Amino acid sequence: MSRWKIVVPLLIGCLFTFAITGYAASQAAYEEAEQSWAAPALKEWLDFGWLQGYPDGTIKPEMPVTRAEMVSMINRAFELSDTAPFFYQDVKTSDWFYTEIGKAVQAGYIPEGGNGRIRPEQIITREEAALMLATLVQLELPREQDTPFKDNDRIQEASRGAVANLAEKGIVQGYPDDTFRPDEPVTRESAVSMIDRLLKSGIVNRTYSAPGTYGLESAVETVYGDVTIAAPDVTLRDLHIKGDLIIKSGSEGYRLIDVTVDGDTIS
Repeated sequence: MSRWKIVVPLLIGCLFTFAITGYAASQAAYEEAEQSWAAPALKEWLDFGWLQGYPDGTIKPEMPVTRAEMVSMINRAFELSDTAPFFYQDVKTSDWFYTEIGKAVQAGYIPEGGNGRIRPEQIITREEAALMLATLVQLELPREQDTPFKDNDRIQEASRGAVANLAEKGIVQGYPDDTFRPDEPVTRESAVSMIDRLLKSGIVNRTYSAPGTYGLESAVETVYGDVTIAAPDVTLRDLHIKGDLIIKSGSEGYRLIDVTVDGDTIS
């Protein structure tokens, strides 16, 4: 079993001004986590030191997160390290989140910016978070697709496909009254839960079940889960596979061109 399957990657370590090295969760943090609707995920992340607390030892699960904090959570969870140049009027090189924004730009889930603003210190909404996650894992985002929620019309058209796709797969969930409440803030417990469900969902896995050549010619594409070759004469090129590469029987003649596998190659 690959490291990807058994280890949920590190959560954000730079949201706060204190160092995380050697961090050990306090009893107060576990007590808070136990009271949360997201208790299993929060406690699991505390066990491994993936969720960092505040200087007083608390984790404040209901505290809203900013757009920059959400970006940093995503980057840590998906082990993003490469950066790309960008320019936003409201991001300075001295900001703690400057490098995190560069990672998000490189991964393609936020744009390069131009002369615009990204509002890094503004609280992120539920629909904004959904769009980030869906874009990162390259889900289809049809704007005309309706969501299963009663307040579908309140969801912005640009985010509607992301919310619909993630809701169908159980990554984002609604409230007991069948609403999504797209403009409500994402809390720390919600952010952990969404990212945790995405990582464990299988969405990030990929299967090639027909002969052909797959991969971009112009850049290295990252696949965040496992890749399975399930057909003969499959050529993979310019891929960075974070999980395992699985070669099914009957997949004779496969070729790998500039493919990096972080996990195991299983045949």
